[in-house]
Amino acid sequence: MTPLTPPEALLERREFPVDHWRVTPVSATAHSEVILVHGLGEHSGRMMPLARQLASLGYNCRVPDLPGHGGCGGEFHHAVIEAYLHSEDATEVIDRLEALPDDLRREAEQDNHQQLGALYRTSFDEIIETVEQLTAWSCIDGNDANRPHFIWGHSMGGLASLHAACRIDRDFTSAPTGLILSSPAFAPPPNEDALLLRLITTQAMWLSSITPLKPLAALQRLGLRLLRLEEDARWASNHVSDLPSETFLHAVDPYHRHRIPLCFAARLLSWMASSRARARNLRTPVFTFGPGYDPIVSTAGTRIVTASLRESLDPLRPHRLDVHEQMRVHDLVRSSCGNAIITRVHQWMRGNG
Repeated sequence: MTPLTPPEALLERREFPVDHWRVTPVSATAHSEVILVHGLGEHSGRMMPLARQLASLGYNCRVPDLPGHGGCGGEFHHAVIEAYLHSEDATEVIDRLEALPDDLRREAEQDNHQQLGALYRTSFDEIIETVEQLTAWSCIDGNDANRPHFIWGHSMGGLASLHAACRIDRDFTSAPTGLILSSPAFAPPPNEDALLLRLITTQAMWLSSITPLKPLAALQRLGLRLLRLEEDARWASNHVSDLPSETFLHAVDPYHRHRIPLCFAARLLSWMASSRARARNLRTPVFTFGPGYDPIVSTAGTRIVTASLRESLDPLRPHRLDVHEQMRVHDLVRSSCGNAIITRVHQWMRGNG
């Protein structure tokens, strides 16, 4: 993502209603509230460059570490978050991380061990509840100051954000003003080179979507948990961005989860399968963007879910699906087209859809 050299943003850590980071403009004046939700295996730091740019545009941001992800609030965790927030680009983040003392790095190892264990026990419903609780809290801030509030979810964070929005969508006092979905995980990876894995994943998603067969899917997930099988997710670093510095940072990030419990990944399937039905009843305006081809999540799921949305009730913010056909990477905000996307979404959020 090409640096915009925005002014510094203010950072503080908060523990209520869930642990999260608060990023605000240095001017202390904001026109909107937004929650930024990271993807599977990532952490709040990955959303900090976006939070900084949004703060420079007048947004107050809340950025959680989802259950089973990120650090535990120690000194090293703070240093990593600040490196992401205050660096101009991925190269500077890498330099800042490399300069951190080795004795602090042991904190990351302990955090990762603790969070990996937690991820084995974490249900996806807990992920959704985290977003839902933070949205309700953001709504209070927004209503008190007469500011609109938004949810911006990336990848798995987009999946969680959709389901969280659906739970509060009918309450006009707490429903978000808009929902932004970045390469949302509405369908598993294409797995073009792994036919057997693709068939197994499709079968598991099919079981998860049919009510009488859901007990079989639950048994599958239980078996994966007992076997403590994990997927090596290091391959994803090569597909996260078209910028070499970003792919390298993704690979060396001390809080990036490079091994994902298969039992947790399997828990996502039923929520993916139900996204289309949920979208049919969603009233919140939705802006969705993604690449023409995504090696990490299937773009077919994105097209199906967004096509299921009813007409937006907000004439200033119609539903949008921006497909960047020339892109073949997962995280567009952290790619060469990032600034243009942020500008486009900002215009939509401000009601210039």
